[in-house]
Amino acid sequence: MREPSSLLGRSRASRELGARRSRRGTAATAASAGFVHNGITLTAEAPPWTLQHLWASDGLDAALEEVTSRVQRPAVLTFTSATLGAVVHSWLVAPPARSVAVLNGRHVNDALVAGFAERVDALRRMDDVLGGEDVHGLAVSELRVIVRLLRTGAYSQDQRARLYAVVAELARLAGWAAFDSGRHQIAQQFWLVALRTAHEAGDRAIGANILRCMAEQAVRYGDPADAVVLLRTARAGAADALTATEKAVLAGSLAIAHAQAGDIQAVRTEIAEAFAQIERADPTQDPDYVYWCSRSTIEYYAGKALLCLGDAATAIGHLSRSVDELNACEYPRELVHHRVWLGVAQVDAGEVEQAVNLGYQAIDLAGCVASENARVDVLTLCSAIEIAGHPRAAALAEHARNALRCADRAAARV
Repeated sequence: MREPSSLLGRSRASRELGARRSRRGTAATAASAGFVHNGITLTAEAPPWTLQHLWASDGLDAALEEVTSRVQRPAVLTFTSATLGAVVHSWLVAPPARSVAVLNGRHVNDALVAGFAERVDALRRMDDVLGGEDVHGLAVSELRVIVRLLRTGAYSQDQRARLYAVVAELARLAGWAAFDSGRHQIAQQFWLVALRTAHEAGDRAIGANILRCMAEQAVRYGDPADAVVLLRTARAGAADALTATEKAVLAGSLAIAHAQAGDIQAVRTEIAEAFAQIERADPTQDPDYVYWCSRSTIEYYAGKALLCLGDAATAIGHLSRSVDELNACEYPRELVHHRVWLGVAQVDAGEVEQAVNLGYQAIDLAGCVASENARVDVLTLCSAIEIAGHPRAAALAEHARNALRCADRAAARV
C-alpha cells in the first residue's frame, strides 16, 4: 500500500502550485507541494505496544517482535507535535541501558557481529541504487534474524551493544525504505523502534541520525516546525558524539526545515554551518551510515533551502554544483532529487526550456529506481513547468505518466 499515489500527487501539486503561485512564486510553492500537516491518517488496529511502553524495561522486546512479524500493520502512530515531544523527551532523559551479558544459547563471536554490520552496509548501498521499494523487505528479513539471535544467543556485553547498534541501523533503514516507498506510518513505526534500540546500544549518534530521518519526513509531508525540533534535539542530544560530517548533515537539514518555516536568518546561519563542517570533515572518522554525505549533498541542501525562500538565482548555483558533483552510478535516486529541484529553480528564474530538458532526464532516471519520493518530486517539476505555460509541458507530463506507470507495474511484479 502506497500513500499517496504519485499520480494523484501530481494533481494535488498542480492545484497547490496554481493556487499559491501569485503569493510565493513557483519555486517556493513547488517545494511545499504535497506537505500535509501531522502526516497521513489511516485507520488501523492499535499495536500491542504503545509509545509509553516502548521506553519501559520490557517494551523494546514487544516492539521488535511486532515490526519483524510476517504481517506488518501500519499502527496508529501518526505524529503530532505532542507525540514528537514525547519521543524526543524519552530519548533525552531515559536512563542508560543496563549492563547485560547473556551466557546461555548459541555462541555469538566478533566475526559474526562484524558480518552483520557489513551486510547492513551492503543494504544501504543497494537502497541508493534500487530505491526503497526493493530494499524494505530485505532489511526486515535481516532484522528478524538478528532479533532472534539476541533472544536466543550467548554474547558478551560488548557484543550485545554492537548487535543492538546493528538492529537500530537496520530498523532505521527499514523505516527509510518504507518512507521512500510512500508507507509513511510503517516508516514511523520502524523509526520509533530504531530510536529505542539505539538507546539500548548506548549510541547517541545513531539516535541522532534516526531523528534526522524522521525530520525529513516531517519536512516533506508534515510540519517543518516539528522537523526543526527533531533536528535540534538530535544535535543537542548527540553533542560531541557527532563527527563534522554528521554535523554538516544536521545543519543542512535544518536549513531546509527553517526555510519551510520561513526563518530566513536561521536558514543562512545553518547553510554557513553546514559548509564549515563539511570542510572540516574527515571520512576516516565517520560512521558507516554517513558515507553518502559529501560537498555535493551540502550544495543540494543549501540550494533547496534558498529555493524555498524564493532566491532562485543563488539556488541554481548550488543545485548545479550538486548535480555536477554527484556520482550518477552510485546515487541515481539522489540525482533525481537534485535534478528536479534544479529544474524547479530554473522555472522560477524563467529558464523554463532548460528545466524541461532536465525534466526528461529526471523522469528517465526515476523510472529506473523504485522510489515513490523520486516519482513525487518528478511530478512536482512537471507541475511547475505546466503552470509556467511552456508549450512542451503536456508532452513532458505524458512522458512522466507513461514512464512512472511502467515503473509501478515493474515493481508490482517483483
